[in-house]
Amino acid sequence: MKSTFVMLKPDALERNLVDLIILEFQQAGFNILRRQLVNVNEHTILKHYEEVISRVSLPNFKEKILDIFVNQDVVILEVTKDDDVVSKVREFIGKTNPKEASPNSIRGKFGDDDMNEAIAQGRLVRNLVHASDSDESAQSELALWFKE
Repeated sequence: MKSTFVMLKPDALERNLVDLIILEFQQAGFNILRRQLVNVNEHTILKHYEEVISRVSLPNFKEKILDIFVNQDVVILEVTKDDDVVSKVREFIGKTNPKEASPNSIRGKFGDDDMNEAIAQGRLVRNLVHASDSDESAQSELALWFKE
């Protein structure tokens, strides 16, 4: 059975949504294999977002990521369900922009931000959760974050 990586971002912790989001995953039939609270360091978050940083052309994108994550806590999860777990988790969490996310998704239910507003204000969108976008990135992100 395949697994994937999920990160509950600092905004999810600040809003005390961690247990509620995990419960939503469990009620939807996902299994949480591992769960860990991690204080984010610069090296790990830059490695995690390396591809995104190279592709996104927003001003000061790298610095904004560092500002949001470094020295902040996140909850990392290894999640499983079946062989299509990556796409099922991504569908379950919803579109990157919470305002466009399905009302039944994590971002649709709990999101309180809009990507267009965030861009206009020169900040990153608060969208609560990250999930791997492929089997390859899932394995890479699990290895990066769950250091044993």
